[in-house]
Amino acid sequence: MINLYLYNYLYTFMKKFIVKKYIVLFLFISLAANAQNNENKWVVGVSGSLVRFSNINRVKDWHNFQAPKINIARYLFSGLSVDAGITLNAIDIHPFVTNEFSYNSFDGNLRYDFNLSNNNLVPYLTVGASIVGPPSTIQNSKTSGVLNIGVGGTFWVSSHWGLNSQISYKHSPEKVLSMTAHKQLTVGVVYSLKPRERVIKSFWNKRR
Repeated sequence: MINLYLYNYLYTFMKKFIVKKYIVLFLFISLAANAQNNENKWVVGVSGSLVRFSNINRVKDWHNFQAPKINIARYLFSGLSVDAGITLNAIDIHPFVTNEFSYNSFDGNLRYDFNLSNNNLVPYLTVGASIVGPPSTIQNSKTSGVLNIGVGGTFWVSSHWGLNSQISYKHSPEKVLSMTAHKQLTVGVVYSLKPRERVIKSFWNKRR
């Protein structure tokens, strides 16, 4: 169980993170740009995000739209990848989307793609944790730590570019008054820094 000391640490970290979010974004881009070589398998992505909260009475919001969500992933071995992402409330679409508060988070996840990393269609499972900023709709709210589990997939349309979608369930303990459990859906594009060899497979080829 997460104790009070850890929550205080997460709160302090998130405050610094939100204030310096553009610096963090710059570091993400710099890391990706410097990592391209023949051995590394780095992928960066940009997407839109939609969050649905399970307890509207707690956060005073039902749906919350965010853009952009920026992530960077590194393939490790045996179908495993590590992924880090930032979700920012930097773009509002009025009057179509109105948010009661700005949802910001930092995510760290481990992915497993069933050893299908070289296919054009790559499904995966993901598990990890997030640091979610305090909602302004709750008085004296604090940064919260949540646990993540989800599924997703990437369809590679070229050797560099792909389309990605992912849905995650973010669990927040009931005793955490500053956040509630919620689902996050993301849809966007990804870019592989190293050209991929596209593998054309079909159901008929497998049957033969």
